[in-house]
Amino acid sequence: MKKPTLIITTLLLLQAVIQPVAAAEQPFSIQGELSVTRVSDGDSLRSGPLKIRLHGIDAPELKQTCADSTGAPWPCGRAARDAMAEIATTAPLRCILKDVDRYGRLIMRCFAGSTDIAEHLVENGLALAYRRYSTDYVAAETTARDHGRGVWAGVFEAPWDWRRRN
Repeated sequence: MKKPTLIITTLLLLQAVIQPVAAAEQPFSIQGELSVTRVSDGDSLRSGPLKIRLHGIDAPELKQTCADSTGAPWPCGRAARDAMAEIATTAPLRCILKDVDRYGRLIMRCFAGSTDIAEHLVENGLALAYRRYSTDYVAAETTARDHGRGVWAGVFEAPWDWRRRN
């Protein structure tokens, strides 16, 4: 078994044991232990060997470009990554494990201090609510769209459509 797989298995076993004991009131969380070692893109990061994908959002891909209000291209994928790096490296993260995806990444809701990182990215138009998996950030997306923030200031392709096409 690979080391990351062993870590994931251990986390899931801990979750299975801890949650029933806590009467399922408190989800399994890792507090004050995660420091970001790499920001991969606008919705993925690493903490040592752990690969983490933020729950409930989908950010433009790193190579993806969008158009601003004048139609000029801008690197929205890099902007999403940079915004993630800015907020995710300000303090140790407190993350709540939600799931593990088919690629072995931990699907987590992460906070930098009291700020929900995913919500922050969506509110600023640098990620979309990933309704296929969650509706947690739909209100934040509506706010970004109504205020013309980030990708909502111009024209863009949803990240899931961009990935399928590319």
